[in-house]
Amino acid sequence: MRQLCLLLFIFCIKISAQTEVKGFVIPVERQQTFKANIILLDENNEIETFGFSDKTGSFSVFTDKLGTFKLQIKAFNFNSKEIDVKITSQNQIINLGTIEIDKLKETEIKEVVITRANPIRIQKDTVEFKVQNFSTGAELNVEELLKKLPGITVESDGKIKFGNKEVERVMVENDDLFERGYQTLTQNMPTKPLDKVQVLRKYSRNKLLKGIENSESVAINLTLKEDAKSKWFGNTLLASTSYKENMHQAKLNLMNFSKRKKIYTLLNYNNLGLDEMKGVDYLINPSSDKDVENVGSNLRTLSIINLHSKNAQFEDKRTNFNNDKLASLNYIFNFPKDWKLKFVTVFNQTENRNFINSYTKFNYSNVNFTNIESKTWKQSRQNIVGKFELLKEYKNASLMFYNKLSQLNEDNNNNFIFNGKTNLQNGENKLFANENRLVFTQKIDSSRACVAVAKYLQQNRSYFFTDENEVFQFITENPNAQKIEQSINSKMQFGGVKFSYLKSWSEDRTFELQMGDEFRKDFLHSDIALYNSAGQNITFDNSGFINNNDFLQNNLFSQIKYINKRNKWNYGFTVLNQFISSESNFENKNGFYISPSFSLGYQNKKTGNFNLSAARKFSSTGITDVFTNYIYQGNRNFKQNNIGIQQLPEYNISFSYNLGDVLSEYLQLNVFYFKNEEFISNNMIVNPNYTFNQSILVKNNTNLSANMELRKYLKFLKSRFSFLNSFFQSNYQNSVNSGELIKTQFSNFKTGFEMKSGWTKKINYEAGYEWVFNNINSEINQRKYTDEKGFVNLYYSFNPLFRFESYFEFFKYGNTSQKILQFLDFKVNYQLKDYKMNLFLMGNNLLNSNEIQRFSIINISESLYTQKLLPRHLVFGINKNF
Repeated sequence: MRQLCLLLFIFCIKISAQTEVKGFVIPVERQQTFKANIILLDENNEIETFGFSDKTGSFSVFTDKLGTFKLQIKAFNFNSKEIDVKITSQNQIINLGTIEIDKLKETEIKEVVITRANPIRIQKDTVEFKVQNFSTGAELNVEELLKKLPGITVESDGKIKFGNKEVERVMVENDDLFERGYQTLTQNMPTKPLDKVQVLRKYSRNKLLKGIENSESVAINLTLKEDAKSKWFGNTLLASTSYKENMHQAKLNLMNFSKRKKIYTLLNYNNLGLDEMKGVDYLINPSSDKDVENVGSNLRTLSIINLHSKNAQFEDKRTNFNNDKLASLNYIFNFPKDWKLKFVTVFNQTENRNFINSYTKFNYSNVNFTNIESKTWKQSRQNIVGKFELLKEYKNASLMFYNKLSQLNEDNNNNFIFNGKTNLQNGENKLFANENRLVFTQKIDSSRACVAVAKYLQQNRSYFFTDENEVFQFITENPNAQKIEQSINSKMQFGGVKFSYLKSWSEDRTFELQMGDEFRKDFLHSDIALYNSAGQNITFDNSGFINNNDFLQNNLFSQIKYINKRNKWNYGFTVLNQFISSESNFENKNGFYISPSFSLGYQNKKTGNFNLSAARKFSSTGITDVFTNYIYQGNRNFKQNNIGIQQLPEYNISFSYNLGDVLSEYLQLNVFYFKNEEFISNNMIVNPNYTFNQSILVKNNTNLSANMELRKYLKFLKSRFSFLNSFFQSNYQNSVNSGELIKTQFSNFKTGFEMKSGWTKKINYEAGYEWVFNNINSEINQRKYTDEKGFVNLYYSFNPLFRFESYFEFFKYGNTSQKILQFLDFKVNYQLKDYKMNLFLMGNNLLNSNEIQRFSIINISESLYTQKLLPRHLVFGINKNF
């Protein structure tokens, strides 16, 4: 931690030692201009640094170099201007004063528009990347292109971030085909038809609210080349290993995008271990939007038990033994008279197998034992989702109706060996959901708008599974109990309405008032039965294992939000008022709750931007917190959540600081502190044969997290360097065998770096290394261990048509016998340009690492997991564009 503080201190000293070049750029005619690009070039005419003027024309750029420089000022529709700048010492402030620029003549404008080819263009809240300047032509999909754009990162699950903000939408020609499930688009759409990638900051999903609502959302818009519009295009991909591995992939993308209609069809099959269903997962189980066009939160599908485990904290691409099929049709039609129809349907069928061996040692008081397990998980799922949206636009109003139907059928067939004894588990899980939403927006004038939304959601979910083991022999003391059958049924109905009034005095000062009502009704039933080895029913006292619970809750609320920016300062506050009425079986509770929050920020190009925020709110218990008897969750675990109706207060405070520009040099620091005044913990009743988990209420749980990123372009290496750090600490309490509460502190400190080449040569690279220091400290157990991982990726282009890529990863996990685990992959790509075809050869896990070991620890036990990995295989494939 001291090294981190020292590095941060040195970086800040270096920033303070920089020379500032500032000025004020205005047009000769004095009318307001577009944001200007400010570029500082060194003696070799290479970019030293760059920046942008604000809406008033003020700009400043910084450098720690000495010498003679050239300052370029460029603005759309204006003549560019160059000014010589001489820097003789550090800590200077060079004020260039007012700089006037001339507007282009009409004939000159046409010429500039035709010949202009800036790779990055920033105008107001839009950052625009010219695709041809970043694409090598070897990218198989949009996601691979986005990874090459500065400021954009793509996480392992396909989620996209610009800076530290998650991208909420990826659109094509300003139409949204997939909403937050955009991975289906980005991981499959070819890049050749693309002209530009636009990052839209302060994005408003409802165009009538643009400039009125205070939005911090980020979206991406993909624009097409003119010759790709209104034409059918796409690609097909076929890939296969040898007959020995028998692994394949087949994919067909077919699309047509015009101003009036957009059609996207996808067919996909693979058993190569590729997880390409992330977008489907969002459609089936979306997170709740918190914007003015939505009402209701925490409406995800009820999940009482989980009969499948995908992996033990490791990447899917190494452990995903799969067999997946996907078919999707997405259609948007813009009618001539302001009507828009949007239709999405998805069918997918997946099969996943996972293989884990575990060694778990319990050590608490007089409870000392070890369990050895071998688990083979197999799950088959079938999802059907249909989504329909109809939008009618008026002069200053819009009406939108939305309906989504989804159905899930899941089968599980698991084979466990527990301390040498076989345990077979078979089960099914079915879900049906129907969601309807109606949204009306009225734009009163340029600064005011009203939004009304109504929503109805219905979900029915059922589980039925059998488990063949002897766990109930110990519970009932009946040696004939061999087979368990359990059925669980859960239902949920939600209805909500909300009215919002939005007022904007300026871009920097907004007000929002919301009023609404949310009603939710849940039902949960569970039953259990025992059988002997001959299938005959065994009578026993099952009263402690049957649940019949109803839960009703009504939330009448109002909320005000106010945000104001003055000069370089900004502040805001939110006050949420709730009258919550809850009923569970024969228990009733009513209460009025106030949840305030505030934020304070300061923006300065030289010293950096900071933001401080704090909030107090209440979280409500639900149906999964009030069932009074045990539910068997499989794998010798039982769960009881008899917390009752509660409103749990929590507090949080956060601080963020950033300096520089996300596209170049950048320093970012975030700190978040969270405290539960009351929180749901557990009392574990453990013995060698089973575990009972009982939920309990405990006081004062705290979490502290922080992360820092320092990004800088190292000119002498011509590489971008990122120094990455994060810290997490949790203080919590639980109990074992109904004993006294055990206080535990867990901490995790992560530090590392990443480097990426910044040149346009035949060979490029990416490299990084990461150390993770884990520490658990409780009244009964203390342990420290360190995990390490690193990677080196090399990219070599023999010529524009022939490209080689290699990927090397290595892992070292603490407290395991596996010292170092290494992976080597490669990919060779050759373009047959005349045939619009790519041939590729991939080698995965060439070192044939067959298993991975991970260590984990809680305050009463420690576990060692060994997981089977996908074996070495070569894949040959053809990707044909048309």
